[in-house]
Amino acid sequence: MKRDVLVYLRGTQFMVDAPEEEEAQPIELVVPGTYTVQNDVELIEYDEIFEGFENYPAKNRVELRDGSIEVHKTGAAEVDMVFVPGKRNVSYYTTPFGTIEMGISTMAVDTQRDDDNINIRAEYALAMNSELVADCVLDMRVEMK
Repeated sequence: MKRDVLVYLRGTQFMVDAPEEEEAQPIELVVPGTYTVQNDVELIEYDEIFEGFENYPAKNRVELRDGSIEVHKTGAAEVDMVFVPGKRNVSYYTTPFGTIEMGISTMAVDTQRDDDNINIRAEYALAMNSELVADCVLDMRVEMK
């Protein structure tokens, strides 16, 4: 059964070379989406609009499995990100401006559920072209309508 949801995303990057006095600025997004369960995998789908590419949204599909998260993005930006604690995943992040090799080393994944919400948190190190650039936190709340 497909349910309408509201997806709250907050991504925070703590840049490796940033001066200590510079605080990380989170990126926040609130978008409508859908939630379904297929073959014991929870699926959250939503569109993301990038400035300058309003007519070409990125389609996002988040897959929740036992202790892991997969994010598949297609459209204006394309990437497959896999978050499994203790594992490193290498992918290619393609944007209208070019392609970058992206490495994700996941430290922790936490998923909490109640009747009306799913709260997801992933903590990971982000490398671009094999260089560590940031420690990151992805927080997602999926609110059932």
